[in-house]
Amino acid sequence: MPVSDLETLEYKLGKRGFRRDDLYLHVCEKCNEQAVASYIIAGRSGGRDIKLCLACGDARSWRSGAGLQERVEEVGFDLRAFLG
Repeated sequence: MPVSDLETLEYKLGKRGFRRDDLYLHVCEKCNEQAVASYIIAGRSGGRDIKLCLACGDARSWRSGAGLQERVEEVGFDLRAFLG
């Protein structure tokens, strides 16, 4: 199911300080479509990467601690709840 509220999601991500990592769309591990947009935020205390598939709506998130050395995936991440 395509993301119908993409503009709203991107607006809310921008309000939280996220930006697009790159302008390319990557391959989704769930639906195998080249439709994954990546958003990042980084600071002194760490950062977060969010990958959102524009084709199937799958959202995944990784957190990293200070120094951005180690990334840990958040299992069960819900993008809309995170932005709500």
